[in-house]
Amino acid sequence: MIGSPTALSDEDLLEELKTAAKVNGLYVPSGALWGGEDIRKMSDSGILQSLIVTMKKHPKSLKLDGYLKDKNSEVKDEAVVLYRGSVQDICAFAPHNTNTMAAAAIAAPNLGFKGVKCCLVSDPNLMDYHIVEIEGYGVPQADGSRFHVHTVRRNPAKIGEVTGFATAGAFFGSLKNAVAKGPGIHLC
Repeated sequence: MIGSPTALSDEDLLEELKTAAKVNGLYVPSGALWGGEDIRKMSDSGILQSLIVTMKKHPKSLKLDGYLKDKNSEVKDEAVVLYRGSVQDICAFAPHNTNTMAAAAIAAPNLGFKGVKCCLVSDPNLMDYHIVEIEGYGVPQADGSRFHVHTVRRNPAKIGEVTGFATAGAFFGSLKNAVAKGPGIHLC
C-alpha cells in the first residue's frame, strides 16, 4: 500500500509499480476522493470522458513549493485560483495537498495523471473546512445527452492543517479494504 498517491505522478515510478502490481497488487488509498470506485467503473467501461478535481483550502493549509508557494503568499482577502491544469503537473509543486487529485488519476486510468484536470484554490474565507469537488462527464451519446456527476465534500479542518477531520478515518478505512484483491492496482 502506498501512503502518498502523489508519488505515483512520477511516470517512471508508476510504470515500475504497475509491473510489480501484476504479481503482488498495489493498494492506493482513496483518501478524500468521493466516488473513486464509480470513477473506476466509468473509466474501465469507456464511458468517462473527463474528470476535474477542485480542492479549496485556507492559504495556511497549503504546503506548496516553487511559484505556487509565492502565489499563495500573496492571497489576502479573496479566493485565488493558484493552479488549473493537469494533475501530472501540480503534484511536484503541492505534494502534501494533491493526494486526492492523484487518487482520482489512479481511479481513471483511461485519463491518467495527464488527462485528469484539477484546480487548486486558496481561500482565506475557509476557516472551518477543506472542500473537494469532483466533476465527471461521460462520452456524449448520439442524441447529444451525456452522463454528468458533481460531488462536493466539505471536510472539517482547522486552519493550518493539511488534512481534515475525516481524512484519518478514510485512510484507516483504506487500510481495512486493502485485502486479497490480487494482482493489479486497487483503489481502496
